Amino acid sequence: GKHASGSGNTECAPCGAGKFASNMGQVDCVDARKGHYVDAEGATKERECEAGTYASALGSRECVAANAGFFVDEKGADGQTPCNAGEFSEDTGNEECSRCPAGTFSKAASPSCTSCDAGESSNEGSSSCEECPAGRAKGAGEGECEECMKGSYAEKGASECLSAEPGYFVDSDGAAREDECLAGKHASGSGNTECAPCGAGKFASNMGQVDCVDARKGHYVDAEGATKERECEAGTYASALGSRECVAANAGFFVDEKGADGQTPCNAGEFSEDTGNEECSRCPAGTFSKAASPSCTSCDAGESSDEGSSSCEKCPAGR
Repeated sequence: GKHASGSGNTECAPCGAGKFASNMGQVDCVDARKGHYVDAEGATKERECEAGTYASALGSRECVAANAGFFVDEKGADGQTPCNAGEFSEDTGNEECSRCPAGTFSKAASPSCTSCDAGESSNEGSSSCEECPAGRAKGAGEGECEECMKGSYAEKGASECLSAEPGYFVDSDGAAREDECLAGKHASGSGNTECAPCGAGKFASNMGQVDCVDARKGHYVDAEGATKERECEAGTYASALGSRECVAANAGFFVDEKGADGQTPCNAGEFSEDTGNEECSRCPAGTFSKAASPSCTSCDAGESSDEGSSSCEKCPAGR
């Protein structure tokens, strides 16, 4: 721990900090090697730097803690090593670096990880972020891209899953797009997982319809999932919107054209005995009828009428 240089010495001097003398009779003290240190005078040996610290110079009096973003993983090191990209060391004196969590990244020698932007994510230990794949989304900050649930979708690089718009649907998890409802179906509101068929009396002629349309007057829809309305045949009518069926004209009435929204009464002197008539018949001679009659009435005794009469007259003299 001491030395004496030159000749005629009356005493030996202790080695200073950073130096040591391991043998007796040393002329000069020896500098601590790199990766080692001597922190007091009169040392007989050098000491090895612990993991997490290093000494880069000869004759070091102390070891230096590894900087944030660096590490020293063994004893006796003469330098520090930068953390790899995708890793970090937040404090000083680290023996190893930690992997960046999912949803973050780092460059080499980083003291911390940086969160991915909205619409981007990363696996654990990544050096960069990538866009979320279609069908997944993520907001700003840590975390992974999360799969969109039924009723929602996301294009590549989305920051959030979007609800299916009215008239559209998404029937599976992880969807990249929404689909239009087929003709004959509809989807009101948003976030639909399926489209509902139009009920009887309604129809949807186009794809992507939000609401079904009522059948017009004079038309009908008799089954679910219709893509068009149907016209009432002659002899029938539909007076209301959204009719499921056409109604046959009553006896005493008629409907003479397709697509009618009402029935017409037979004129006086005419009749229609059955339902669903397209026209009325003329009362035969000797009978008569008022308007909207289902049948003709025979004239009283001493009276008669011509065909298609609305009343009877007395027989003339001599008849």
